[in-house]
Amino acid sequence: MSLFTGKPVGETILYFGCRHKSQDYLYQEELEDYLEKGTLSKLHVAFSRDQDKKVYVQHLMAQNKEEIYRLIVKEGGHVYVCGDARNMARDVHTVLKNVVVDIGGKLESEAEDFIKKLSQKGRYSADVWS
Repeated sequence: MSLFTGKPVGETILYFGCRHKSQDYLYQEELEDYLEKGTLSKLHVAFSRDQDKKVYVQHLMAQNKEEIYRLIVKEGGHVYVCGDARNMARDVHTVLKNVVVDIGGKLESEAEDFIKKLSQKGRYSADVWS
């Protein structure tokens, strides 16, 4: 149930990434409040420069392949990607394709077609920059 409109909505899962938690996590309080109040079902955060091995949003997504498959394939979920077009958006696209291949048992070409159809239906949107 959306807290703002009172209308029923599905799970809302946010994958958020930035370099440093202490410097770049500008909306930490708001996002954690949304999680606490149920506006967000889950919040996954990646801070790429806060440890020796870089961790990015796409790494967290790859760890949750079954959940992502369920949401986008079985439950008609939507995917919104915002950020760097050169690396992050391309890598997120690859993870989504791998989810459909690995969990759905599809060929790569079928997975690409599925993602293309998501975009055509307005269920896969990207606001990216380079």
